[in-house]
Parts: sequence; structure tokens; C-alpha cells
Amino acid sequence: MEFRFKNLLVNPEFVMTKDQNRLFPTETRTAGYAVFGVSGSYLIPTQHAAHIISFNALNLGDTLYRNHLSFIKEFAPEMGRGFRITYTLRFY
Repeated sequence: MEFRFKNLLVNPEFVMTKDQNRLFPTETRTAGYAVFGVSGSYLIPTQHAAHIISFNALNLGDTLYRNHLSFIKEFAPEMGRGFRITYTLRFY
């Protein structure tokens, strides 16, 4: 999903999985989970450049989960809550 308002762009993301119980004999079972995040950017255009401020917010509920397809799921869960802000300057 994507929302636009003037120079602002917002992308919410919701991922849900069901527990994995149809397994290959050497696989381990993983529980289901739901993870919410949001990303977006704000564009400031000038005559010969574009200033872009971007943000990402990952796993906002700080859910502890393990991805069934991960090779290291038995040793390490997926990343917890995280935030990132970046600034990009593009010339043209």
C-alpha cells in the first residue's frame, strides 16, 4: 500500500505468517507471527537537485519471531524494532 500527499510518500507494511507444520524430516517447526512496519520519504525539489529524506521503522511491535526459511533460525531470531533515517542529495 502507498499513500501520497504532495511531496510526502508513506508505505505501511503488515506481514503475517501461519505456523509451519508441514515439514521436511530435518526441518524444525516455527510459530506464526505478525509484524508491522512503515517506510516513507519526503522530497524537496530545487532547480538542479532533489533533497530526499527517507525513514524506515521496522518491527514496530518488537515481535520476537523466527523466519522459517532462515538457515540460522535455531540460533538467532529476526531483527527486533529498528529505525533508520537517511538523507539523499541527487543532482541533475
